[in-house]
Amino acid sequence: MIYSVIMAGGKGTRFWPVSRESRPKQFLPVVEKKTMIQATLERTSLLAPPERTLVVIGAEHESLAREQLPSVPPENIIVEPVGRNTAPCVALAAAIIHKRHPGAIMAVFPADHVMAYPQKLKDAALALASALETEEDKLATIGIAPAYPETGYGYIRQGKKLEGAVHNVQGFTEKPDMETAKGYLGSGEYLWNSGMFFWKTTAIRAAIEKYAPELASAMKPLEEAVDTPGFVDALASVYPTLPSISIDYAIMEKGAADGLALVASADPGWSDVGSWRSLYDLIPSDTNGNRAHGELISVDSTGLLVHNTKRLVAAVGVRDLIVVETDDAILILDKEKAQDVRQVIEEINRRKIKGLL
Repeated sequence: MIYSVIMAGGKGTRFWPVSRESRPKQFLPVVEKKTMIQATLERTSLLAPPERTLVVIGAEHESLAREQLPSVPPENIIVEPVGRNTAPCVALAAAIIHKRHPGAIMAVFPADHVMAYPQKLKDAALALASALETEEDKLATIGIAPAYPETGYGYIRQGKKLEGAVHNVQGFTEKPDMETAKGYLGSGEYLWNSGMFFWKTTAIRAAIEKYAPELASAMKPLEEAVDTPGFVDALASVYPTLPSISIDYAIMEKGAADGLALVASADPGWSDVGSWRSLYDLIPSDTNGNRAHGELISVDSTGLLVHNTKRLVAAVGVRDLIVVETDDAILILDKEKAQDVRQVIEEINRRKIKGLL
C-alpha cells in the first residue's frame, strides 16, 4: 500500500518577485494553467488516490491549499503551526500514516516541482516500491541525471547497481560551487537530489529513532494523539518544540553512511523551479535562444529569459539576462547568477521595505 505526502510549506524566495510570502510559487501557475501544487497532486495520484494523500502545509496557506485541492479529504490537509523544515514534516506524516496503515510505503514529494513526463516518475517510484518489499529497512530517493552544472541542488553519488535503475547510495553532497558541479556533471556518477523520498513507515520511524533521537522523543505525545479529538491541540503544543532540521541532514546522509540508502535514477523532465535559471529550460525558445512568458521584442539579443505579465519588454544587444516584471518590482540578473536572488531578499529585509516580500 502506497501513501503520498506532499510537502507544501516552502516560501519560494528564490522565485521572487513572482513568488511572495502570501502566495508562494507552489500556489502559482508557473509553467502551465494548473498551479504547481495542483500538478503535483495530479502526479501523485498515479501512485495513490487523494484519500491516501497527505498535504502538509503552513498555517498561513491553509485556505489556499483547501481551495486548490478540493479532492483531498479535509482531515488529510495537515497544518503546521510553525515551519520546522522537512524532518519534522516527514516524522509527522509518518506518524499519521503508520497509525492508519502500519508498514505502508510513503512516497514524499515537494509541492513545487515540475515534471514533463510523470509516467517516468511513476516507473521509478514503482521500481523503488518493489525494492522496498525485500529491502524493508532501506530509505530510498529518486535522483535526476544532471543536464547542466547546477549549484542550487544537492547531489547524490551512486554506488553499486542493484536491479534496473536502482543503486545503493555512496553518499550525499551539499550544494557545490560551480567548478565542483562541473566535475560532478562530467563524472557520470552523480545525480541531482530531487527531494523525493520513498520508505516504509517502519523504516523511517526506526531511522528517526536511531539518527534523530531528540526528534523521535519530542514526537511521542503527538504520535499518541493522531486521529483523536486532541490532535490539533497536541500539534499546536508539540510541533513548535521540534528541532528544525532537514530530512537530508537528519536522516538520509547518516543512513547512506550506514548503507541504508537507495536511489533510482529517472529522467521525468524534472525541475524544482528553484531559481529563474531552471525555468529557462521549461519555456520554448525562439531562434536566438530567447524564452519569454509574455511579450518580448529582442534585437541582436540572445539567451534571454523574460517573464512579464502586462508590459512589453524590449531588449537590444544583451546576452544571457533574466528579466522579471511584476506590478511592483522588476528583477534583472545574469542568468548564471540566478541563485543570488536571495541577496536581493536580504537587502529588502535590511532596508525594511514593506510590501515586497
